[in-house]
Amino acid sequence: MSDDYLWDKSGEPDPEIQRLENLLSPLGHKGGDAPRFSAGPSRRASWILAIAACVLVAAGAALWYVAQRMRPAWQVAAVEGAPSVARLAKGQSLNTDAHSRARLNLNDVGEVEVEPNTRLSVLAIKPGEHRLALERGAIHALIWAPPGQFVVNTPSAQTVDLGCEYKLQVDADGTGLVQVSAGWVAFEDHGRESFIPAAAACVTRPGKGPGIPYYQDAPAALVEAVRAFDSSGSIEAAQAILASARPRDALTVWHLLRRLPASDRGPAYDRLARLITIPPGVARAGVLAGDPQMIDALWNALDLGDTTWWRMWKSRSPK
Repeated sequence: MSDDYLWDKSGEPDPEIQRLENLLSPLGHKGGDAPRFSAGPSRRASWILAIAACVLVAAGAALWYVAQRMRPAWQVAAVEGAPSVARLAKGQSLNTDAHSRARLNLNDVGEVEVEPNTRLSVLAIKPGEHRLALERGAIHALIWAPPGQFVVNTPSAQTVDLGCEYKLQVDADGTGLVQVSAGWVAFEDHGRESFIPAAAACVTRPGKGPGIPYYQDAPAALVEAVRAFDSSGSIEAAQAILASARPRDALTVWHLLRRLPASDRGPAYDRLARLITIPPGVARAGVLAGDPQMIDALWNALDLGDTTWWRMWKSRSPK
């Protein structure tokens, strides 16, 4: 290419210059008198500036792309079908249709299998807090992060991992169900708490929050009574829970005790006292009055984990 082409296009054109001209042509002058340039090297300078601008735009795009790739994100792998994204960073969502299933992985946190017809979003991904939101559908989580660092929001409660494996599903009406395979999980919403150990399940409902946990092998009469109490809070349903509770179902009776008003706690305490050994320092009158330390001591007597750690995690958790 001769310099004449850069001056007045009379010389042999260079293919790369022509490509740049075509790229920048939409930004050129249209209509009216042609803009006047001073004679001499200014025409060449304008081309140099245009090329420099293109380089800056390309460099900026490359930096943006690299920055996006460096953002912490869950890696998404297809198990069946084609999930909607390959990486899941903060503010992004994953949708699976009826024929798709995906597996999420974050090395220091764990694995989450996403079942069909599920919508899952990332609310936070940072050291000490990995928070997802399950709007609908189901996930299976296997978590090895320290307890309390992996949380899944549902329409009616947050699901706090306490070192465990569990399945969480949310129906179209926002009702959630957690089934724990290992460790234990906490459901929490505005101070209402449910602690779900391995082999147990718990329902949470919009407008009501976490229900009463029950073991999945519990008598059908107890499970039916738990569902009735979660829906209505009736004394009849509470009596049915107490009547059908096995020693193993002290878990359910302890949660029932906390949900009843003080005037109705007596029978629940008496039933619990027949199912477990009441620890020293716990008095019936104190429990009926709602003494939090005594009620926590009763939980610790179930030998399902100590509430001290849970209280410490709550005091440090993001608001």
